[in-house]
Amino acid sequence: MKPRQYPSGKRPTDVYLFATCLVDLFVPQAGLDAVKLLEREGLTVHFPRSQSCCGQPAYSSGNPRQAREVARAQLGLFENPWPVIVPSGSCAGMMRHHWPMLFDDDAANAARAEALAERLYELTEFLVRVLKVDFSAYGVKACDGQPEERVVLHTSCGARREMGTR
Repeated sequence: MKPRQYPSGKRPTDVYLFATCLVDLFVPQAGLDAVKLLEREGLTVHFPRSQSCCGQPAYSSGNPRQAREVARAQLGLFENPWPVIVPSGSCAGMMRHHWPMLFDDDAANAARAEALAERLYELTEFLVRVLKVDFSAYGVKACDGQPEERVVLHTSCGARREMGTR
C-alpha cells in the first residue's frame, strides 16, 4: 500500500479527532493522549461532541443497513476540510475503505464519504507520514533509575491490512 501524503503538501494547523466508541468506552485515556500528542505538534484539535461509532460492529456482524445509518450520522460532523485523525486502525479502515461502499446507491452521501476518506488518517500514520514527527525529540527516558528497555508496538491486523501501518 502506497503511503498517503497530506494533499496540499502543507502542514495542517487544525484537525478533527474521531475518538471511536472503543476509545470512548474502554480506554478514554488513549483519546486524551492522542489530543496531547497532536497539540504538542502545534495543532488545534477539534472534537465534535456528537460523534459516536464508525459502524464496524454492525458491518462486521452482517448488518450493513445499521452500519450505514451510523456512518450517515457521522458524515456531517466533519464539515471543515481538516484532516480527521482516528486512534484505531480498524475504525480508520472502516471509515476510509467501507464507508464509501455503504452508500453505493446514494450518490450524495457516497461523495461525502469519499471526500472524508481522502482526509482521514490513523493516528500513527498521521504523526509519522504527514507531520513527520521525530520521536527521539520526545526525550523518552527510563523511569526511576531503571535500565532502559526496548518496546514493541503491535499494530492490529486491520491497521496493517487496511491502513498500511507497520
